[in-house]
Amino acid sequence: MPGLPHGDRITPDTVGCWRGWAFGWNRDQQGDGMYLFRYTASQGWRIHGQGSAFDCGDLGIEKDPDDPPPFCSWRNG
Repeated sequence: MPGLPHGDRITPDTVGCWRGWAFGWNRDQQGDGMYLFRYTASQGWRIHGQGSAFDCGDLGIEKDPDDPPPFCSWRNG
């Protein structure tokens, strides 16, 4: 994936997608959780961040109980 720090890898069976977002992590690497990527037509796939928790509101994702993103949550429930 584009933008990973040198030598970092993502374990293929951890990769998932949701509405123009992709996420995954390296099972063998100690560290702070998953990598999160965002797709735009103008730039393609770009790394958005790395961490153990992402706030959906900070990412601009509206709450939809019928289709919740698997990589973030909302701070206020």
